[in-house]
Amino acid sequence: MKRALPFLMLGLAVSSPAFAAEGKSLYTANCMACHGVDADGKGPAAMALDPKPTDFTAPAFWDGKENKELKKIIKTGKPGTPMAPFPQLSDDDVTALIAYLRTFQPQQ
Repeated sequence: MKRALPFLMLGLAVSSPAFAAEGKSLYTANCMACHGVDADGKGPAAMALDPKPTDFTAPAFWDGKENKELKKIIKTGKPGTPMAPFPQLSDDDVTALIAYLRTFQPQQ
């Protein structure tokens, strides 16, 4: 479903509470099993994965990360890791998911 996205910048929405709320639902359905409830990479499936899922609460993960790079990883996966592609997610869904993931980004 197409939605009008507020605050568009270079094709990806910047942080907004509405996007983060929608992204949380998508995270729960698609990401939580591996990345965990707290996005710390300790989901129930993480024990069986090598390398372990990304910890989105780690400052080092966010260093220099741009939305464009995150979108590519979500849509196409990450070779050499268990990160599967999610091509079924629309661009709007990925934008909302990134907004939610950024809520775990440590403040500097």
